[in-house]
Amino acid sequence: MNVHRHRFCSRLSAAFTLVELLVVIAIIGILVAMLLPAIQAAREAARRTQCQNNLKNIALACLNYESSKGELPMGSMNALMDQWSGLGWPVQILPYLEDPVIGDEALKQFKGGKNVYSGSDPVFNELNKLKPPMYLCPSDGDLPNQLEKFVNPDWKGMSYAGVAGSYYARTGSCPDKKTAGNFCVAQGVGGIFGANNYDGLLIQGWPVSLKQASDGLSKTLLIGERFYQIRTWMIGAYWKEPQDPRSNPREPARIPDGPQPTTAFFACKNLSDRWPINHDPMINAYFDHRNDLGDRPTILPGNPKEVSVNDLPFGSFHKGGANFCYGDGSVKMLPDDIDTKIFLALGSRNGEETVSDF
Repeated sequence: MNVHRHRFCSRLSAAFTLVELLVVIAIIGILVAMLLPAIQAAREAARRTQCQNNLKNIALACLNYESSKGELPMGSMNALMDQWSGLGWPVQILPYLEDPVIGDEALKQFKGGKNVYSGSDPVFNELNKLKPPMYLCPSDGDLPNQLEKFVNPDWKGMSYAGVAGSYYARTGSCPDKKTAGNFCVAQGVGGIFGANNYDGLLIQGWPVSLKQASDGLSKTLLIGERFYQIRTWMIGAYWKEPQDPRSNPREPARIPDGPQPTTAFFACKNLSDRWPINHDPMINAYFDHRNDLGDRPTILPGNPKEVSVNDLPFGSFHKGGANFCYGDGSVKMLPDDIDTKIFLALGSRNGEETVSDF
């Protein structure tokens, strides 16, 4: 009898009690909680590295373009007509990213006098649906599903924009016509358009040569990351009358020369002291932020809207900053809290700043 009881008790003692089971589950939960952040951090590190590789290849394509043509691509080519959109630099460098077909076809259509941003053009409609994979930062997982805001929901956006300059933020000067000694033009620096700087490396209507970068290519930003108010990847900029120089209204329309005072520049952005890297749209949003059209993030009613299209901020989904490439092809992450003077100086190719200034 005692033998049977001993065997029965042995079988009971070999099983887990409820308390023991709960302790094991708790330990597993703690280990998983400790492991997941490490896995996520490793994944984000890999995504950030891929984003930097994207920018490196894009910068090299711009420099190969310059080696071939003697100048960098225009930030945007100027279109023939008022409020027609020109081709941006992302299209112009495609032959140097080993994707010449899209670029050659787009250039052919554009030089035929067509509007890039037109829902009525079947060729541009199809081209705008395509995009090189390296134009997308892998940390922005929502961007492939973002809808084009106004024309065609199938058109694709991109994660990178050229740096047009920082002249207005640095000097406070932006005349309504291009004048000697100034590198900004605007009908008004407020409102939906804002200043049109052209002291950077990728500007509207004019190509920039590397020798114009008197500050040094290693100290001048070329392209950076963006995520707020992304538009279709092919468009560069559109201009509105009056032109500078203005065409004779009695003559046939002609392509304006260089940066224009009333411009919406989509492919390039200014560096601004008001809207730093990773500026929060919940604090102050774009003038035409539209929750009903899918703009992200969804802002609250009454949220201030003061950011002009040309001043839309650079930013990323990487913690603490955003990646930029420089005129020499190098890539660095600039932190959110970068000194404003240094940030603005990096946007100018010819501000004549020196290390001692900082």
